[in-house]
Amino acid sequence: MAAYSYRPGPGGGPGPAAGAALPDQSFLWNVFQRVDKDRSGVISDNELQQALSNGTWTPFNPVTVRSIISMFDRENKAGVNFSEFTGVWKYITDWQNVFRTYDRDNSGMIDKNELKQALSGFGNSLVLIV
Repeated sequence: MAAYSYRPGPGGGPGPAAGAALPDQSFLWNVFQRVDKDRSGVISDNELQQALSNGTWTPFNPVTVRSIISMFDRENKAGVNFSEFTGVWKYITDWQNVFRTYDRDNSGMIDKNELKQALSGFGNSLVLIV
């Protein structure tokens, strides 16, 4: 079984809750090969950024992508191998599930009320001023 870990979320609290089990390894291997455009055996931040979109066909912020890579790149090679990619996959799908949970109107965006509910659910109480 591949290694899987990620750092705590903001404020030292947990990141996304553990979601469903990882998909079958052959499925993940196929995804890995499609994303690893240069066939180096390592997915770079540029390759991962090209593979991800925000649902609007715009790429993820490069800083976010580098941050995701750095959470899983155990060998400091500026990318993730297949074993590390399984953790990246789970991390991203867990966050997608959290997002879908709080995007109650399925708009693809978290409005201020949904954000307030999400933060409340994470144990944060704050007043949103808009």
